[in-house]
Amino acid sequence: MWKILFVLLFASRLWGQNPLRLNVDYASFKYDQTRNYVEIYYSFHHKQLELVKYEGGFKGGIVIQVLVKDTQRDTIIQGKAWKIPIEVEDTAKIDPNKNLIGATAFLVEPGKYQFIVIARDLNNLSRFDSVVVPAIINPIPTDKLWLSDVQLCSNVYPSENRTSIFYKNTFEVIPNPSLLYGLGLPVLYYYSEIYNVNAVGHDKYVVEWRVYNSLGNVVKSGRKIRAKTQASAVVEVGTVNLSNLPTGTYRFVLVAIDTVENKGVSSSKRFYIYNPNIVVADSFQAYGGYDMASEYAGMSEQELDKEFAIARYIATQEEVNRYKQLKGEEAKRKFLAEFWRKRDPDKTTPINELKVEYFKRVEYANQHFSVGNKEGWRTDRGRVYIMYGPPDEYERHPSEVDSKPYEIWYYHNIEGGVEFVFVDKSGFSDYILVHSTKRNEIRDDNWRLQIAPN
Repeated sequence: MWKILFVLLFASRLWGQNPLRLNVDYASFKYDQTRNYVEIYYSFHHKQLELVKYEGGFKGGIVIQVLVKDTQRDTIIQGKAWKIPIEVEDTAKIDPNKNLIGATAFLVEPGKYQFIVIARDLNNLSRFDSVVVPAIINPIPTDKLWLSDVQLCSNVYPSENRTSIFYKNTFEVIPNPSLLYGLGLPVLYYYSEIYNVNAVGHDKYVVEWRVYNSLGNVVKSGRKIRAKTQASAVVEVGTVNLSNLPTGTYRFVLVAIDTVENKGVSSSKRFYIYNPNIVVADSFQAYGGYDMASEYAGMSEQELDKEFAIARYIATQEEVNRYKQLKGEEAKRKFLAEFWRKRDPDKTTPINELKVEYFKRVEYANQHFSVGNKEGWRTDRGRVYIMYGPPDEYERHPSEVDSKPYEIWYYHNIEGGVEFVFVDKSGFSDYILVHSTKRNEIRDDNWRLQIAPN
């Protein structure tokens, strides 16, 4: 799916080469007590296909194969394959901005999977593209507020057309597997399902959405108060106008909050904007800041030391030792450039996606976890957030009568599910990590003794 970013930044060059390229996305929803309904979305452009002239126009098509691999058992457990024929009267009439979109679905039990999607040109089977999408399908509880995956769409509208492959819960939900918005598609539509609404502790609950840029700043947001219902699931849909945001990588986050229980659950998805007409003076903010020459050339030794201190969470011990031996700004600049270059997941793109994500988390940590003169990235909650990302679920207990303030963060996709417990021992909002079930983190199964009031 990261190939989409390459399409975003070099769209004109790619279309000029006319490659066969496939966009793929997925979303998981509740089906029954033991299985999830996982939808796989794909899109391609038929202008990429080789079309053969015949008496009435041009014919072509594509062969799609989707495989579901259980990564824990290293076994293909399900699969489908089908042909999509295409006929056009005149190739000149093909809309260069319109993708052909499809979807299929599987019932799977919670677990770790890879969805493998392969597309081949029907008139030239040597032309193909394949996308492997890793996924952790989580079980859905029955006793607390919960969210499905958030699906980003090109359109969502009320519908009675139950025969449509995009029909869901009285809506036609048109996916956007490219996750690309902006020029030609300025509005992001989203679809999600909220489960166990009848379990909330009040007659209302809160739904919030936020759009974060690559630096972790909230650039758009919204909030809704929803009435509690007795339904086991409700649909949450909405729109976000992106026409005034610059080209770049963004993240959409949807949050459902039970305000009485002080618990929330979130679902997020990365997406991309291509708005060439939006000019931003600060190119570092617009493109993630990965012009190494300009980024490090103006940094003092003190600033270089701070950057490596922030990066130490993912540094090896050998790298820490090497950095300690460096003398002078130039040596440290070269070290940092190489440090991040080695961690660039896709060197065909001009930005380092890992570094963008890392410093986005640093920015978020500084905004939300700073205590006094201590920046957020130096706190325990900041470190955990930077290393493992936002929790899938959290509990906040800021003012319990019989305990010190504490928080529990849950990560369902790490090591089969882990938790982190933070306690505000001092009473000044400096939450200290006292227990975690994550390997190589501090563990204290008697951590509840540490939250007892003095």
